[in-house]
Amino acid sequence: MTEVKCVVFWGVVTFFWTLCRGDRDVSCVFSEVCILPCSFQPADGPAVRWTRLAAGGSVVHSYYDGRDQVQHQNQNFRGRTSLFVDQISSGNASLLLTGVKVQDQGRYVCNCSSSAGTRLAFIRVSVDAPVKTVNLRRAENRIICSSDGIYPEPNLSWSTEPQSKFVLHSSTLVQLTEQQLFNISSSLTVPDNNTDLTYVCTVTTRKNHKTGRLVNPETAGRAQGLGIVAGVILVSMSTMAVPFCVEKCIKSRKSKRFLQQNILLEGPPENGSLVETPDSEETQILHPQENQTG
Repeated sequence: MTEVKCVVFWGVVTFFWTLCRGDRDVSCVFSEVCILPCSFQPADGPAVRWTRLAAGGSVVHSYYDGRDQVQHQNQNFRGRTSLFVDQISSGNASLLLTGVKVQDQGRYVCNCSSSAGTRLAFIRVSVDAPVKTVNLRRAENRIICSSDGIYPEPNLSWSTEPQSKFVLHSSTLVQLTEQQLFNISSSLTVPDNNTDLTYVCTVTTRKNHKTGRLVNPETAGRAQGLGIVAGVILVSMSTMAVPFCVEKCIKSRKSKRFLQQNILLEGPPENGSLVETPDSEETQILHPQENQTG
């Protein structure tokens, strides 16, 4: 009878408190650390009790008499919870939850009591395992897209670049793991006449989305072939240009040497001097200015 009264009491308290304050939403990431916030008016003799409101309530963490009390803690939270003990005296009753699981989502109540009174805070926890990678591979006339370890259940969609006028035919399989995570895989049939398309697979959840792209092997091979042809042409042009430049340079030097020899044999022009500049390969003839007499 006492247990029934206790359950009814907690139900009434939860109902009216929810009407007055509402829940505070906290989003946690699977397998990571999450903080459930809670605070109270600092006073003597603080006691903190965290409870998950499911199946009559399960004790998540308790603190009183100046230390943690884990003897009544639910087995699912064993070794994964802690309080900021050095901050309890200043009114911080937040819960640190490590190794977050999908099963941790739900409603929690933080019950703080001290010589100043009692305060309740309600937290609604949601858990997400975002999309990390999208894998694509080719298998004969099909493209396989897959992504693992996601929560909640994701959506998978196909598209092409550029957009195709043909309808894309695919089959998708979703599997649930022991950790309550979802693995998703989809098989897309590739039409024989769509050889110039890039296939795009997008996996989406409420938290994020990831996209993978697979270029059609025929398109990729053709592009690679064009690159090789262009490279061969450039090399051939370079090979032809080198002898031409060398021959032109030799002719230029011979012409210069012939000019110098003629000048030395015949002598410089009248009233002129022969000068060879060191910084260039040009030969100049300088004519002195005539003195102007008045």
